[in-house]
Amino acid sequence: MHDIIVVSDLHIGRGKNRNTGRYFELETFFYDEDFHRFCEYLCKQSHARDVPFKLVFNGDTFDFLRLDPVPEAVGGKKSAFSPVMTPQRAAMEVESILVGHPLFLEGVVSVLASGNEVLMMPGNHDIEVQWGPVQAAMREAIREHSLFAGDEERAERALSRLEFRPWFYYEEGRIWIEHGCQYDPENAFRYPLREGLVEAGDALHEAELDNPLGNFFQRYLYNAFGHITFIVPSTRANTRYLKWLLFNQPQLLLRIVKSHWRFWWQIVRRVTQYPSRQRNRLAAAHEKRLHELAEESALGDTLLEIDAMKETRADISAAINGFGRAAIKGALSLLLVGVLVLGLWFAAIHGLNQIQMGLLGKAAVFLAFGFLFLFSAFGSVLYLLLRSNATLPPQPMRRAASKLARMVDVPIVTFGHSHDEVLWRQDLADERPSWYYNTGTWIAVFTHDVLLPRERVQFTFLRVRDKSAELLHWSPGRGEPLPVILLDEEPRSGAPIQAAGTMTGSMIGKIGFAGAPEGAADP
Repeated sequence: MHDIIVVSDLHIGRGKNRNTGRYFELETFFYDEDFHRFCEYLCKQSHARDVPFKLVFNGDTFDFLRLDPVPEAVGGKKSAFSPVMTPQRAAMEVESILVGHPLFLEGVVSVLASGNEVLMMPGNHDIEVQWGPVQAAMREAIREHSLFAGDEERAERALSRLEFRPWFYYEEGRIWIEHGCQYDPENAFRYPLREGLVEAGDALHEAELDNPLGNFFQRYLYNAFGHITFIVPSTRANTRYLKWLLFNQPQLLLRIVKSHWRFWWQIVRRVTQYPSRQRNRLAAAHEKRLHELAEESALGDTLLEIDAMKETRADISAAINGFGRAAIKGALSLLLVGVLVLGLWFAAIHGLNQIQMGLLGKAAVFLAFGFLFLFSAFGSVLYLLLRSNATLPPQPMRRAASKLARMVDVPIVTFGHSHDEVLWRQDLADERPSWYYNTGTWIAVFTHDVLLPRERVQFTFLRVRDKSAELLHWSPGRGEPLPVILLDEEPRSGAPIQAAGTMTGSMIGKIGFAGAPEGAADP
């Protein structure tokens, strides 16, 4: 049986700007040499053990949301935002990305040339990987690699081991792999299967409208802060970023707010022009491909049930409606607070006029009251800004992993997307153990106000041998993988308590690895 290596969330951008010799401002992946050595290690281990492997890129390998704006071909004017992806534009961006990251490409080529397989799957930042022109651009870059110079037959054999999956990878009785954004309310697409849109023309505008809220904010807001922000996997991180910006870059925060005020009105107009009921072609393309996958995978109606599990409560249209209601509530709340404050103020002044004391005494009482009022207001604002927003990893993804394990009867379910390394035990219906893993990310994680036993950059991956899995991270210094350090989590109020408990890296001394012990995941 082949091994499976799962990596996710590399978020590779255009790399170095050849005109300046420096990286593009919004680039986040600076670890090409490390990835190349990682691929070499995998190939050597595979050869030594005489066991082939599949290297699965589980979404967000490329980042089509976090790209620097470029001058348009017509007119030469530079847009304020990164370009909207069409199939041709996305294919051009893949070419640019692979040119800007030659060692990443060489790592992928080395895996294919050594007789192993590579699977590419989409995430919410690179859902365009489903499109034929994008896949063709990657295949062409591999075909033209110097390793295959003058040997077209060898290049074609290598390319036969490169596969693109539109949604998930499933091995019966062994593993289910998908990016996981569909179970995050802020990053789920209503219609994620988009292969049929390549020839649909203006249906791509409908696809742009089906952008999750997280994608929307990444492209049109977070990118404006430049290199000082990392990838925001969901808007749960908003408060943390806002606090950091407020205390460290207030002038930048004000500048972005000022420069984006016109944009919000344009978004409202755009959503009202393309209501959800008019996304007919997008829905039809999704449904057609969904039923094809259900038949191809032999999952049938089970796959339709899995598709129905997606969390689509926070797309752009819903967000606009939600923001409108929130704005009305906020305005009414401010009005009520203003009335109460003015009433309290006038009552205090009237009370002072009734007190029998001299002018000096009244002034002292008035000042004391004013300072108390200001101190209370300042303390309330400070509390809201500084209060901890540490939370457990996203519960919807854990719940989805648990349901998936039961629905398709596999001992291993793995997602990416959240940028949090996760190991969670969840029993199947007959109390056989199943494990949910999240492979984290290969880029920097914003941990400014959260104490975690991890490096800011940690090259995490999942290694599956037979039906056992290990959550590891690649150590460039040692040239080998090491266990990921995870700690048992105490149940918090409102958090579901797992009857079977959890097993994490804190149990390394008992099992040897930060993953399922040998044979523990076997049915």
